[in-house]
Amino acid sequence: MTTAQQLLEITDHLKALTVTNRQVVVVTGATGGIGRALVEELADDYAIVAQGRDAAKLAELNRLGDEIYPVRCDLADTSTFAETFGLLPKVDALLHCAAIAPRYAFDDATAAIWSEVMHLNVTVPAELTRTLLPQLRESAGTVVFLGSGASRTTSPNNVVYAASKHALQALADGIRMRTKTQRIRVATVAPGHVDTPMIEWDDNYPLTLPAPLIEPSTVARSIRHVIEAPEDTQITEVWVRPRTEI
Repeated sequence: MTTAQQLLEITDHLKALTVTNRQVVVVTGATGGIGRALVEELADDYAIVAQGRDAAKLAELNRLGDEIYPVRCDLADTSTFAETFGLLPKVDALLHCAAIAPRYAFDDATAAIWSEVMHLNVTVPAELTRTLLPQLRESAGTVVFLGSGASRTTSPNNVVYAASKHALQALADGIRMRTKTQRIRVATVAPGHVDTPMIEWDDNYPLTLPAPLIEPSTVARSIRHVIEAPEDTQITEVWVRPRTEI
């Protein structure tokens, strides 16, 4: 259920976004590594609706720019989307950065784990995109899904996450084909291992990481390149690989 505080925040955003002369970008997972890097990258030039769950980390984002509008909510509850994001007066770009990445081999993963990962990594971005489709149609906007090197490959010890990113790739391609006559641009930006807390796994599986890891700011710059592509083109896939392949 949407809380009174969330509704108050959205009401304030509605007033501000109605009069802004900037393009409006929605960033999910805005307090995470890549999400925060995106806010930092775009803050000087865009009005940013920044979603996150941690109130303190969201408050810190306000120091990055004058037109950052935090929305504190749990994306797992898709029933709130119409009452929050769906009320936004305009959306020029929707950047899906929120995800979870627990490592599991298939025989260690329960049905509950599969359901949680697929829901947060696939169903949530699908439903949020559907909710914001009217605004994206109006602006002929851009949707970016944050994929992964796991979008096209897998490993025996990370099959649940890889399956979710395979599905996300299919979702992005399907949305792009479905909306092509509406001039909505849809892209997948798929980095390798990025230096964020997401890869600090606490499990007993073997792990080999490239050196150096990709910086979150590098991925943010790649996403900016996608949403600022010239009007006569669309960038549908960007694969951001570490300098050292493993």
